[in-house]
Amino acid sequence: MTTYTLSWILPFVRRALKGVGNLEFRNYYQQLWTVFEKAKVPGIARTPHDQLYTGQMFRYDDAPQELRLLATEAFFYLFHNGYISLGPPDSALNLPHFNRYYVTKKGLEWFNDSEPFPEEATEYMDFLHQSIPNLDSVVEQYIVEALTAFERKAYFAAAVMLGAASEKALYLLAESMLEAFADPKKQQKLKSTLDRRRLLELFEGVRDSIQDAYKAKILPYPQFEGSDTHLMSMFEAIRVQRNDAVHPMNAAVSADSVRHLIHAFPYLLSKSEELRRWLIANPKSI
Repeated sequence: MTTYTLSWILPFVRRALKGVGNLEFRNYYQQLWTVFEKAKVPGIARTPHDQLYTGQMFRYDDAPQELRLLATEAFFYLFHNGYISLGPPDSALNLPHFNRYYVTKKGLEWFNDSEPFPEEATEYMDFLHQSIPNLDSVVEQYIVEALTAFERKAYFAAAVMLGAASEKALYLLAESMLEAFADPKKQQKLKSTLDRRRLLELFEGVRDSIQDAYKAKILPYPQFEGSDTHLMSMFEAIRVQRNDAVHPMNAAVSADSVRHLIHAFPYLLSKSEELRRWLIANPKSI
């Protein structure tokens, strides 16, 4: 039995509207029904050939009411989130066209992208599990809650959960580095930082150790590439956003900032896990 939810239908919507420009609701539903038909979604029926004069390829009224309601909800989700907008009026004295919509620049980017978005929680988690088969259970729980909060437009809560997931990933990376240190003093210093939970100090210590290992020609370039700039800047961006979310004097979290960082998180975690695997496989090496 199909469970009709917004997160279920959004991937279909994105595929249906890829490459589409201006549209009316009937265009939207026919594009969407075409994708449903290919996916063998129950209740999708084509209009008989002798009735095609109506201009409708599908028998909309034959689909389950729950599906029709959800398709309408998804349409206005696109409108509410700025992916589509009302068509402009024919002149300055007229109202916009309320039955005609155009796809915004933001919508074009969303429709034409194939990577998982926070709005598509199931596909996002599938992508994350494919990228990191041994995904840490604590990281997973935080990300699931971040996606849930984002879907409910609780962006401050989503930022906090994403920050917690990122922090856990950094702790895992640092713990892997402990056994990779050959110098007991470095090992003790990092362990002390871990025990005191000083996140910024830990961040800087991990970053510097990665750079030192590469400069000493111990850490290979494929594992080092992007780790001291891209990876660490992502950790820092998520940390700052989390702090902004929990500090009442800042309160500067936006839907777009949270969306972008959740979108990038699988790549951050993949790079972090790549480093962890190398560190675990090379004890006492740096």
